[in-house]
Amino acid sequence: MSQVCPVSFKQVNEKAARINAILSASSYKFIIVFLAIDFFIRGFIDPLYSFFTAISKSILRLSNSKPKLIDGSSKIFAAKLGFLFSSLIFLFAMIDYQLASIAIGLMLILFALLEGIFGYCVGCKIYTFIVKYK
Repeated sequence: MSQVCPVSFKQVNEKAARINAILSASSYKFIIVFLAIDFFIRGFIDPLYSFFTAISKSILRLSNSKPKLIDGSSKIFAAKLGFLFSSLIFLFAMIDYQLASIAIGLMLILFALLEGIFGYCVGCKIYTFIVKYK
């Protein structure tokens, strides 16, 4: 059963979102800018233009997996948080504040792995809380 979003009627394939999370968690330090760009595309433009989304859809197509449509606005919000996190990682790395860069990077990896492995989207929970108490 698909969840209904209180804000929009966009839906996304949860399976593709989970693969996107795994791809985000497996990103290396030297491609953090690419990750930020991909999060920006998913969060602010359209997930259809995201490189990770294209990879995820290809994997799902090859595995003959049927889509599982869910609320898209919470995933878009989570992508915006991913953009914020990856931008902060890059910023702190550039000003040589490695401790902050590593801490935020570990949080991003943890959140991405929670989504990718267990289907627990921290950004979605934050989004739901904000919408509920707005």
